[in-house]
Amino acid sequence: MKNILPLILILNFSSLFSQSKENKLELNDTWFGGETENNGKPVIIRGRQHLKNFIDSKQYTEHVEFVWTFETETENGVPTPEENIFMQKVEDALIKNLESDLQSVLTIVYTHDGIRSSIFYTKSVPEFLKRINKALSEFKKLPIEITNGKDIEWELYTGILKSYELEPK
Repeated sequence: MKNILPLILILNFSSLFSQSKENKLELNDTWFGGETENNGKPVIIRGRQHLKNFIDSKQYTEHVEFVWTFETETENGVPTPEENIFMQKVEDALIKNLESDLQSVLTIVYTHDGIRSSIFYTKSVPEFLKRINKALSEFKKLPIEITNGKDIEWELYTGILKSYELEPK
């Protein structure tokens, strides 16, 4: 019996540690929104400000930018209502495939001058690409371009927040 007790304690400590790590990376799905102007056209932004726990985790070391060029844009550079609805369906499919286990997290979406750009942070670009291929397989060919880069300190995300006088929480 004396040999079993230390093993049980080790298992319990391990269990407590993994629970606290999972809780630390809980996703707060509160979004902010704003609008500004560039060259006389609106710039619409929405994003998650409550991602400091993801930044601090150091698990999400790359950003992936998903840029969609509108098929039909309105005079002020935003998508038509029909295209906007379709874009939301695509975004919902991406979130379902990428965020279900927090492999990647959508951080910022901005729309301006004929494009919508969605910025994700990910644990693995190859896994991200595998998952978006699965998510997008149900849709026709989309007018998108995907770029990525190392960003261990989340400089892209924090820079965008700062331009709107916001800080990660």
